[in-house]
Amino acid sequence: MVDNKTKIEVENLGVSYGGKIALKNLSMQIPANEIFGIIGPAQSGKTTFLKAVNRTIDFVSGASVKGKILMDNEVILNADNSTPVTKLHGKGTKDVCGHRRRIGMVAPLPVGLPMTIFENVSFAPRQSGKKKKDELEHLVERCLKQAALWDEVKDRLNTLGTKLSGGQQQRLTIARALSHEPEVLCLDEFSIAIDPVTTMRIEDVLKELQSEMTIILVTNLVQQARRLAKKTAFIFNGELIELDETEKIFSGEATDSRTNEFVSGIFG
Repeated sequence: MVDNKTKIEVENLGVSYGGKIALKNLSMQIPANEIFGIIGPAQSGKTTFLKAVNRTIDFVSGASVKGKILMDNEVILNADNSTPVTKLHGKGTKDVCGHRRRIGMVAPLPVGLPMTIFENVSFAPRQSGKKKKDELEHLVERCLKQAALWDEVKDRLNTLGTKLSGGQQQRLTIARALSHEPEVLCLDEFSIAIDPVTTMRIEDVLKELQSEMTIILVTNLVQQARRLAKKTAFIFNGELIELDETEKIFSGEATDSRTNEFVSGIFG
């Protein structure tokens, strides 16, 4: 039974691409209002997991899905017998687009829309019906402040977002993800292409945001998970190997030797 402190529950999730298995019967519970870390080597299925949670797996040609995902005890994905994604729509939540608006997504590389900084952040709210200028201005300022970018761009909101530095564009991407007030924020190796100073600034932002939302942090930097996450899952070859309190995993107390070897840098 899931308690009210669980935001997302995953039951026997399996994903394959053209017959190649990406996730195998993965089950876990993700607590509400915490930073939840996911670590593992490349090609372990971490990004696939995020795509299943926010239902963008629906758009991946050749993918098949099985298992169940619940959010706030509401089924958002329910697929049996390796359902092809072409038949996935309606499997679970009836309002798939509405579900995606509840989950913000930040990719490894910043993807700035070819529009101004202001329009980058206000685009999604406009599409959902917010039109009043003062309302949009307040929203843009709030999101840019949350992303620790406001002070750097407040005097040039009408310049192209693509003109910003890489680190600034990544923070702009976070601001855009926050613009529709998500309940869950998924970050997929957000720091892979930015400098350490910007990475630390964004980490400080995430620590503040967790009081307002659940954050799922997929990271290729294991020490980043140690700094930020209260609980961490270790995924290897599509399987959940370990899920425990982060400090326990990093203090050599993991139950599986592969976990200890990965966090200590023996392989990765």
